[in-house]
Amino acid sequence: MSKLDDDIRKALANGEASYDLDREEGLFRQWAGIYRGKMRWMAIIATIESVVFMVLIVLAAIEFFQADDTKWQIFYATGVLLLAGLLLLVKLWGWGQMNRYSIQREIKRLELRILELGGQKQE
Repeated sequence: MSKLDDDIRKALANGEASYDLDREEGLFRQWAGIYRGKMRWMAIIATIESVVFMVLIVLAAIEFFQADDTKWQIFYATGVLLLAGLLLLVKLWGWGQMNRYSIQREIKRLELRILELGGQKQE
């Protein structure tokens, strides 16, 4: 084990690195956070795409059950599956953005903590 691992274990054992649950953001705050970053325009486009895909999925499902010909049922069923796949991709992008911003916040917190600890040792 390295000296860094030992230092981390000592700090955790002494209670210096207590975890503050109040600093952790909830799901809705994280979701709103993707509209505040540099990729805000992509988040807006992704939201619009999600709504459009959902409306088209519902319309294709309705048409599927109203179609009399098997050819058209296959067409609408394929449309539902393709649109659901596209919707899934958009949602995965959104979750990835939320995860990315969450990790960035944690890294910034660690940097601040390292600066605080570095300032304490120099005194």
